[in-house]
Amino acid sequence: MDKNTLERIKGKINEIEKVPITAKVLLYSDPGIGKTTCAALSPKPLIVNCEGGTLCLDKFKGFYEALDIKVIRPDTIEDIQNIFWYLKSGDHDRETVILDSLGEIQKMSMDEILRNPRRDPKHDADTPILQDYGKNTQQMRKLIRAFRDLPMNVVFTCLSSEIKDENDGSVKVGPNLTPKLAIDTMGYVDVVGYMYSKDGTRRLLTQPKGKFMAKDRSGKLGNGMEDPTMFSIFGKITDGEITAPDFLDDILLEVKNNEG
Repeated sequence: MDKNTLERIKGKINEIEKVPITAKVLLYSDPGIGKTTCAALSPKPLIVNCEGGTLCLDKFKGFYEALDIKVIRPDTIEDIQNIFWYLKSGDHDRETVILDSLGEIQKMSMDEILRNPRRDPKHDADTPILQDYGKNTQQMRKLIRAFRDLPMNVVFTCLSSEIKDENDGSVKVGPNLTPKLAIDTMGYVDVVGYMYSKDGTRRLLTQPKGKFMAKDRSGKLGNGMEDPTMFSIFGKITDGEITAPDFLDDILLEVKNNEG
């Protein structure tokens, strides 16, 4: 090992107590359950809005200034990659980044792969082949891992779908991605939460239950929670280092009053 490499490795070694605690979370659910609302209620969030709208956040627009929510709308995968490099530079004040949603980003990636002028023209431009799926999955893996490794809180959102186990044929419910990417993504993050509504209350499942896939690597979230927000999730994971604003209950009441 040469001297420069040795110094570079030594420079990467940190005492564990000096490593900042951040959380990497995947939220998935059926449409309209409140993933974006939950994710946006987080410390200084930047929402990478690939869904094409933020109407759901109008429910607490009276708190926009206090929450300090920022939104950016990427048009291409390159835009998303540039957002990563901007956040990695550290020249910003954001504490949380939200990729909303992984399903839309995967579709964006596949559309660009199919439009690539270097793609063999003998293949239908609207129908992916096995090679296209391979490129799409690899591109998504790199992108998800890159954002996960940012020194800040990271939230991925995704719709839910059934995933068939290739080994035993059983069917689980997980994020609506291609099966291999769904399993990989759940492995990359600290928390996988399934959001659902029961008796008019939003709930978050953070441990596997029946066919629903979930996990909590921190061991601090129990089986889940009611009316989840990223403030409450991050607060538990960081043992209170991240605290919710005093007006959070007012926001949750505003959300409930404006549902439907």
